[in-house]
Amino acid sequence: MTTRETGPKKKPRLTEEQVTEIMRLKREGKSISDIARVIGCHRQTVRMHLREKHGDIVAEEARKQVFIEELRGHFQELVNFASVGFKWRLKASRSEIPGLTGLEVATSGPISVAGVLGLSGPGSSKYASYEWARMYYPPSRVSHLMEALREHTKDSDLWVHWDRWRREVADYEAASRHLLQWIASKTEPERWQKIDPEYMESIQWWLFGNIILKTSGGEYERLEIRGRDLTTPGAREVVARARDDVASKLLYDWLWDILRKTETLSEWAALEAATRELKEVQKQKKLMDIVSKIDSALDGIGLMRAFPGRCHLCPV
Repeated sequence: MTTRETGPKKKPRLTEEQVTEIMRLKREGKSISDIARVIGCHRQTVRMHLREKHGDIVAEEARKQVFIEELRGHFQELVNFASVGFKWRLKASRSEIPGLTGLEVATSGPISVAGVLGLSGPGSSKYASYEWARMYYPPSRVSHLMEALREHTKDSDLWVHWDRWRREVADYEAASRHLLQWIASKTEPERWQKIDPEYMESIQWWLFGNIILKTSGGEYERLEIRGRDLTTPGAREVVARARDDVASKLLYDWLWDILRKTETLSEWAALEAATRELKEVQKQKKLMDIVSKIDSALDGIGLMRAFPGRCHLCPV
């Protein structure tokens, strides 16, 4: 006795692999008819699975769009950094003193103290320390961008020239960093004894700026005592403030004692020697040649819209 079939034979349900393939084809923009033909099923089956996975599709598209925007923003930040931030670190420092100009202004005469590549131009202690930090003490974000740019463009000639620059200024950078660290070690113990803590950082950079001025052949910036405050000439800016129970004169004498002690250090002599070397005409010509090559390489990078490879900042 045979059993009669009742109704049409049902096709087996699609496998997970087939459903995944439906989703992939849909993301590629294929029509429902095309997907059904590739999978070998009815169009209604394709529609059913797409309806079931609608939420996943929307979420996936949203994630993809967010990633695209984040990656585009990351690449744009690298382009901006190459075009502006990187170059800014290599510019010669202008002077605060009226009548003096730096290398950013074309001059036919010899290189002057104002506008020496790698050195701060003449000016106040604050200006000297700010310009030094611009060249040698970048914020953590700038350091991260520098590393990211290097990871994305590791085959560029830029890094050959950049490494040359670092070698040429290495002695100056090392000696000045040692003195900055020494200043921090001398002032930190006094934070709660002589100094209003709000001005701790200001004091350290004022001391360091004076070191840069003096080792460059200039003079120390004097301070004026006004109540509890020690100010720059003409009371333009408060550099330090003594604690309520400390005489301002005691704080004043303590700061100058630190500078006198600094002059006895071997690092002071090393910084003076490195500064003189940077001022030499032949040294400056070499640095200008390197900067020119770095500028050209950065101009090329500034035209890029995307970068190969990945870096530690990539939004992946």
